[in-house]
Amino acid sequence: MIIKLSHTIFTSEGERKLEVNETVADGALVCLYGPSGIGKTTLFRVIAGLITPERAYINANNKVFIDTQQRINLPPQQRDVAFMFQDYALFPNMTVWGNIAFAQKEKDDVYIQQLLKTFDMEQLKNRKVTQLSGGQQQRVALARTLAQKAPIILLDEPLSSVDATMKNVMKKVILKHQEATKATVFIISHTPEDFREEATQIINVTGASYT
Repeated sequence: MIIKLSHTIFTSEGERKLEVNETVADGALVCLYGPSGIGKTTLFRVIAGLITPERAYINANNKVFIDTQQRINLPPQQRDVAFMFQDYALFPNMTVWGNIAFAQKEKDDVYIQQLLKTFDMEQLKNRKVTQLSGGQQQRVALARTLAQKAPIILLDEPLSSVDATMKNVMKKVILKHQEATKATVFIISHTPEDFREEATQIINVTGASYT
């Protein structure tokens, strides 16, 4: 996967220029580090097709997601990228099961049931997500992202709102899923030790500068 990006982001401290030039191997586990506001989530949104940057070239699995010079910009649904948002972005009118199932192109109830059991949410599957705690909602968001079985997975702070026991469970599920599917997984974490040992590549997002 080739990622070349130049984009202006706006923060409370002024404008920043986000510059990224990275090559990522297929099936890699990539950790993104950098201070808040540097542009890590913006990079995820560009990869997913939710932001159109000023200049970019992204090629994944021999598919050009975006090439601003050639005026190519695939819509999100054509990129086959699974994105776990930091704010979860769950559907409030749906149940836990409904939120997870919604992400699947090909329905796989067995896999959903397996995720619910692993995340200790079997008893919550028929509840609306608005009735859940923040940690429970985070588990639903991760389950929904993995259930999509996409070749590229973007996880924005996937372990931030759960206790130590569930954090360990969720980490193991992410690693097992990545190994089984050979997906390329990008992870943003403010706790560097979460995945540092397992990461096959680390990207320090430091190319931004004030203007």
